[in-house]
Amino acid sequence: MKQYLEYRAGPAVLDMIRDEGLMPERIKVFAAPAGGPKWFVSVGLDRALMRSRFLQHDRGRVLLVGSSAGAWRCLTMASRDPAPAHERLRISYSRNVFTQRDTAESIGGALKRNVKEFLRDEDIDSILGHPNFTVAVHSVRAKGPAASERKTVQGGALLTGALYNAIVPGGITAFFERVVFFSGDSEPEFLRCGFRGRSVRLTRENIRAAALATGSLPYIIAGVRYIPGAPDGTYRDGGLVDYQLNQDYMPGDGGVTLFFHYQERIVPGWFDKRIPWRKPPKGSIDRVLQVYPSSAFLDMLPDGRLPDREDFRRYVDAPAERIRRWDVAAEKSEILGTEFLNDVESGAIRRLVKPL
Repeated sequence: MKQYLEYRAGPAVLDMIRDEGLMPERIKVFAAPAGGPKWFVSVGLDRALMRSRFLQHDRGRVLLVGSSAGAWRCLTMASRDPAPAHERLRISYSRNVFTQRDTAESIGGALKRNVKEFLRDEDIDSILGHPNFTVAVHSVRAKGPAASERKTVQGGALLTGALYNAIVPGGITAFFERVVFFSGDSEPEFLRCGFRGRSVRLTRENIRAAALATGSLPYIIAGVRYIPGAPDGTYRDGGLVDYQLNQDYMPGDGGVTLFFHYQERIVPGWFDKRIPWRKPPKGSIDRVLQVYPSSAFLDMLPDGRLPDREDFRRYVDAPAERIRRWDVAAEKSEILGTEFLNDVESGAIRRLVKPL
């Protein structure tokens, strides 16, 4: 029988999972990576969590944290009706159609409509006052030339930042300041324990702007200016600094960070993608359980690969075909959600989990 999921656990939680399996009350953090439409292979996993209420227990709050599409997933999971909100996100994102004539402003306008569609007023009230979840949305505030919307200026800043980041791990923070928007009355613990950046409380006045900012990839989408309650500036995609996993979300905590990913490699920041030896900071994955699709699952997808942002270009003249392929990925991912719950409930995860 084929196994469609892989499990890898950090050294602080590996033995615990091998001994007792994965107990829902052990999960203190759900982390969701950026990565554009790659998230469609996580649809079935997300649905399984929402349907089973796997993350909602009486052993304390769970932190839902992510950047870009990962942050959007977290926001829908804390919405009043999570499953419909999640489906609105999937539909609105996948049905975007762009042409060669689109600009950073027009693409930003489409993204703004997507946010308004999946993040409705009643969902905002639920997110801000959720009894079980704290949501943290990663964004960045551009510094100097990186804040410019002139492509020649912004492009030069991005190139300089990429070169500096290649030499100095985390060097991109010289060009983009981390800003995390969080729900609830108090900051999540990771923001109080050596976090390098700023934190801003989510409110009814700024939540949509924060959701827009976290997915505003530079050069492609216009940045978000003047978010209520946040320092003045131009805000861009949180994945620039926190792309997949670049932070210890449970300093000093005994729980597990559940990390649904779409690949084996964990890339810290967006500019680290082409630096194969670049890994998350020491200690940041010690308490992580990484769950990702196996090669057997990828073989089931169109062309045997993950959906990708470049699909917008590949199928610019055939958007219906792109949408069909992304729909297939989401549909096939139901297998992953079913398998995850079965592996947990049966205890099979105890023998399947490997060192991270």
